[in-house]
Amino acid sequence: MCVDGNPLLHMRSQQSDCSWVYNSELTEVYFDAMNEVCTAGLTFEEKTMLITGCGRGSIGSDILKGLLSGGAKVVATTSSYSHKTTMYFEEIYRQYGARGSDLHVFPFNQGSVADIESLVDHIFSRNGLNWDLDFIIPFASVSDIGSDMASLESHSELALRVMMTNLMRLVGAIATIKSSKGLDISPSLVLLPLSPNHGCFGGDGFYGESKASLETLLNRWKSETWSKYISVIGAVIGWTRGTNMVDALDVISYEAERRGTQTFSTNEMAFNILCLLHSDIQDLANTIPLFAELDGGFQANISQMSGLLRYRSDLLNASASRRHASYTIAYDNHIITNGMLSKIYTYHTSNLLAYNSIRLPKVKSYDQLHNLRYLEGIINLDKVVVVTGYGEFGPHGHSNTRWEMEAQGKFSLEGCIELAWMMGLIRHHNGLLPAGDHPYVGWVDASTGLPVHDRDAKAKYEPYILEHTGIRTLEPATIGGADPNIFTMLREVQVVHDLEPFEATAEEARYFRAGNGDKVDTWENSDGSWSVKFRRGALISVQKAVPFDRTAVGQLPTGWDPKRYGIPDDIIEIADPVTIYSIISTVEALLRSGITDPYELFKYFHVSEIGNSTGSCAGGTGAMKDIFADHMLDKEVKTNATQELFINTIAAWTNMLLMSSSGPIKATVGACGTVAISLDVAVETIQLGKAKVMIAGASDSYSRNVASTTAQIKATADALEEHAIGRTPKEMSRPCTTTRSGFVESIGSGMLILMSASAAIQCGAPIYGVLAMTATATDKEGRTVPAPGQGILTTVRESPSAIPSLMLDFRYRRRKLQAKLADISSWTQEEKEGLQTELEALKVLHDSSKFDDEEFVRSNEVCIERKAQQMIKNAQDEWSNEFWRNDPAISPLRGSLATWGLTIDDVDMVSLHATSTVASDKNEPHVIDQQLKKLGRTHGYALPAVCQKWLTGHPRGPAAAWMLSGVIQCMQTGIVPGNRNLDNVMSELVECSHLVFPSKSIQTPGISAALLTSFGFGQVGGEVLVLHPDFVHAVLSQEALDQYRRKVKEREQKANRYWQDVLVGNHTFVQVKNAPPFTLEQEHMYTWTLQQGPRYDPISRTYHF
Repeated sequence: MCVDGNPLLHMRSQQSDCSWVYNSELTEVYFDAMNEVCTAGLTFEEKTMLITGCGRGSIGSDILKGLLSGGAKVVATTSSYSHKTTMYFEEIYRQYGARGSDLHVFPFNQGSVADIESLVDHIFSRNGLNWDLDFIIPFASVSDIGSDMASLESHSELALRVMMTNLMRLVGAIATIKSSKGLDISPSLVLLPLSPNHGCFGGDGFYGESKASLETLLNRWKSETWSKYISVIGAVIGWTRGTNMVDALDVISYEAERRGTQTFSTNEMAFNILCLLHSDIQDLANTIPLFAELDGGFQANISQMSGLLRYRSDLLNASASRRHASYTIAYDNHIITNGMLSKIYTYHTSNLLAYNSIRLPKVKSYDQLHNLRYLEGIINLDKVVVVTGYGEFGPHGHSNTRWEMEAQGKFSLEGCIELAWMMGLIRHHNGLLPAGDHPYVGWVDASTGLPVHDRDAKAKYEPYILEHTGIRTLEPATIGGADPNIFTMLREVQVVHDLEPFEATAEEARYFRAGNGDKVDTWENSDGSWSVKFRRGALISVQKAVPFDRTAVGQLPTGWDPKRYGIPDDIIEIADPVTIYSIISTVEALLRSGITDPYELFKYFHVSEIGNSTGSCAGGTGAMKDIFADHMLDKEVKTNATQELFINTIAAWTNMLLMSSSGPIKATVGACGTVAISLDVAVETIQLGKAKVMIAGASDSYSRNVASTTAQIKATADALEEHAIGRTPKEMSRPCTTTRSGFVESIGSGMLILMSASAAIQCGAPIYGVLAMTATATDKEGRTVPAPGQGILTTVRESPSAIPSLMLDFRYRRRKLQAKLADISSWTQEEKEGLQTELEALKVLHDSSKFDDEEFVRSNEVCIERKAQQMIKNAQDEWSNEFWRNDPAISPLRGSLATWGLTIDDVDMVSLHATSTVASDKNEPHVIDQQLKKLGRTHGYALPAVCQKWLTGHPRGPAAAWMLSGVIQCMQTGIVPGNRNLDNVMSELVECSHLVFPSKSIQTPGISAALLTSFGFGQVGGEVLVLHPDFVHAVLSQEALDQYRRKVKEREQKANRYWQDVLVGNHTFVQVKNAPPFTLEQEHMYTWTLQQGPRYDPISRTYHF
C-alpha cells in the first residue's frame, strides 16, 4: 500500500469535477484480470494491434513479446529501420510468436505527419493490411535529458511533437479512417502512456508537459465526436528501471524503494500494462475512459523527490571525491617510490595464436563403431562411391570460411586471417622490419608494413571483410571497372542529314562502303589517307546507358588475386576466369583429400583410372563477350577466345595443369543442376569400373548480359526495389519466405574428389561422405523451359504392396549372403584341391616336361582366389549393394537406404536447391514432402531443411557442389545451419508437414544421412543421398580400419603442412605442372600397360615414373 492508503497499482474513476480518485470496484476488476492472466494466460487470437516505441530495452519491447505470445497480429514501428533492427524484431517473433501471430515492422517517424497518414492508410486500406485495429499502444518517445526551461531548443520541440501533438494526430487519423469506413461497432482501444513525472525531476524538456497534456484525451472522449471509434485507457507508468528515459536515475532506484516508491523492471511494467488489455477491462473502456495508476506510489511519495535528487547528487559527488583521492594517493606514492611502486592491477595481454589447418574427418576406432558392426564384410566397397575431398571458391572464400558464416554467422580468428590473406590485406613476413632492428616473423599489414599479431587480426580486419565478402552491391572490379549502376547498350538509328567526314584506312573505307552501299561516300585524300562520310539514310549504332537494377551479387572477396594463389601470368592471360576458379577449388579438394601432389595418385591408380566429369552452366562468359560482343564491335579479341567458350575446356585445363591423367572425360552441363548431373555421371563411371577416381563439380562466372536477360523473366531479385523497401544486399536472397522476389546471382566454383570406397581405403584418402544414391530426372510436357518440375519423384517409384518385401529385411539378406559366401568358400577349397588332378590330366594330353608343377599350382591358385573375390563381390552386389535394382516393389531411394540397414526415418536433414524464386521454392519442398510421405516417414518427425543460398546466392552450375560441401560439414559437426534470412516462412509450406525450416543453426547429436536436391533450367532435376563416413568404416575389419586410420592421420599432417607453408609464403597454393610424370618416350608404356607407380624424389619434391 502507498502512504495514501491506496494499493501500489490501482484504478481510478472520474468525478464530476473532472478529478480522478481511487475506485475499489474498478481496482478489483483489474486485480481479477491480473490473477486470471497469471493462472490461465491471456489470448490475443485474431486481435490486431499497433504499437510504437518498442525498441530494444523498452517497455514496449516487452509488451510486444506478450502480444505475440498471446497470438496477436501486430504492426510494430521503428524509427531506426535497418538490417540490425529487423533482425532484432525477427528474433522477438521467432522466440515469442505463437500460432496465428503476425508481426509487421515498418519504418516510422512519429514526428512526421506524412508517415502517420501513410501508416494508417496502409493498415486500413485494401491494398495494405486491410485491418481494423483492436488496440493501439503509442509508446514512441524521445529522450530530452539535460534540457531545462532556460535551454530549450528544437530537439525539445521535436520531443513534444512526437510524444503529444502527433500522438493525438495518430489517434485522430485512426478515428477518421474508421469513420469513413463505418467501423463503429468495435472501438479501437488506445492505451495512453501517462507519467507521474510532471516536472518533478526537471531537466527533461517537455516530457512532463507532453504526458500531462495526454490526460486531456480522457476528457475529450466525452466532449468530442470520436468516442464510438476510439476507447481510452490512461496508464500512469511508474518508475521503470533500465529504460532510456530514466536510466540516469537507476542508481537511486534502491533508495527510492527504501523510501516507499515501488520501481519496476520493464518486464514487470509490461505485465501490468498487458493486463489492461483483458476483455473485462476492454468492455469497461468501451463505456467510459479508464485511468490506471501503475506508478507504484510515485505520486503519493512525490515529496520525496527532492530528497532523492539530493541523494543522487551526493552519490555522484562522493564517487568523484573518492576517484580524485585514489588518483592523488597513487600519484604521491609514484613520486615517493620514484616510480617503483607496483600497480594495484596489471594488464595481461594474451599472445593468442591462430591455428590455420586442414582438418580431415576423424576416423572412429573399431570399438566406437560397435553400433554399425552389422555392416562388416557385407558391402562391396568397389561399388560404393565416397567423397574424399571438397573445395570451393566463392563469395566467402573457401569452404571452411563459408561454413563459419553459414553455421555461426561470424568468422573465427583463423577465418579472418585466411580471408585477410586472400584479400591482400596482410602478408607473412620473415626478417627485419623496415623500421626495426630485430627480426620479426609473423603477419604484417600489406599497406603499412606494420606488424599484425594474430590476436588482433579479427578486430582489425573483420569489419572490412564482412563488408567485402558475400552478397553485396556490385563492385566495378567484378565487371572490368565499368559503372555497376548503368548497362551500356547499342541502339540503331537512321541519320537524317549528312555527317561530317572522318579519316580511315583504305581497307576500312572499302569495308564501310561494302556495308552501307550508297549511304556512304569514300574518297582518297591527297596525302594518301581516305575519308568516309555517312549520308542521309545511313544506319549507325549509338551507345546508350540504361539503369541496371540487378546490382546485388555474390562476388568473390574484394582484392583476391590469382597470382597470389600461384596461377602463372600466361594462364591468367589465356584462360577464362571460370577456369581459374576451377583450378583453385580443385586444389583445395585435393588438399582436403590429403593429396598435396596430384601425381601421387599414380602410385595407387593407373592413369586411365582418374577421370573428370566437371562442367558449367554457361562456360566461359568472358570468352562469350569476346566472341559475340567485342568481335562485333571490332574490338581486339583474344586469339584463344573460341577454345575458352567450350564447357569442356574447364576440365581440359584442370588435367593439363594439375592431373596429367588419361581417364574418362565426361564434361557435363545442366544449367543450375550441373553438379547433380556431374555427380551422377561420376558415380556411374566408378561403379561401372571405368575409373577409380573422378573429379566432379562446376564453375561459373558473372555476366551482366546474362543477368539483364534473366531479369526479363523475373527470376532474379531487383536490387533497386529491394533497397527501396529497406533491404540490404545480404537480405535479398530469402529462400522459402513470403517476401522472396527472385534469386541473387553468385560467382565461383565447387569441386569434389570422388573415389570408390576401396580406392580411398587403399590410398588412405579421408572419407567425408558416402554417395549412397544419385539420380537425375526430366519432367513432363510444357512450354516453359525454366518451369520447376516434379520428375525427381521417380526416386520413390515402386509398385504398391500391402506386405513389405522380405528383401528389405537386412538380417534376411545377411543370412542369404553368408550362405552364398560359404558356398564360395567351399568352391574355392574344392578348386584348389582339384588342381593336382587337373595337372595330371594335362600331363597325359601334353608333354609332361613342359609343366612346372609348383608354378602351375601357384598361378592357378591365384586365378582361383581372384575368381573367388569376384564371386564374393557379385554376391555382395546381389544381396547388398544392388539387391533392389530392377525390383518394382522397392524404389531407388528406399533400396539405397536399406542397403545400409536404414529407413526414411534415419534421414536427418535435407539440403534444398531453394533459390528464392517464387515458383521453385513452392515446388521443391512439396516434392520432398511427397517423397517422405510415400516412404512412410513417421508423422511429427519433421526433417530440417537447409536453404544455403540465403548466404551464398545462386552460383548456378556449382550450386549443388557448395550444397554437398555444406552437407558434409553438417555431418562433421552435427550442426544444421538455419536460414537467417527466413523473415516469414511462406504459408504454402504449412502443407509440407514432414519438413521444418529452421532460422537458426541447430546443434544435433549427429547426422547419419541427408538428402540433397538440385534443379536447373531445361527440366533438370537431381537428388543425392549422402551417408556419414562411419557406414563405410564399419565395413572394415579391425586390422584394416587401424591401418586406414594411420594413413588418414599421415595425410592430415601433410595437408596441414602444405596449407601453412602456403600462408607463410614457402610455396604457392596452386603449383601447376610443367611436365607429365613420364617422359615422351615412356608415355606409351604407362598408358597401355599396368606398370609400377611413380617414385617420389625428395630432392626435387616431385613424382616420376
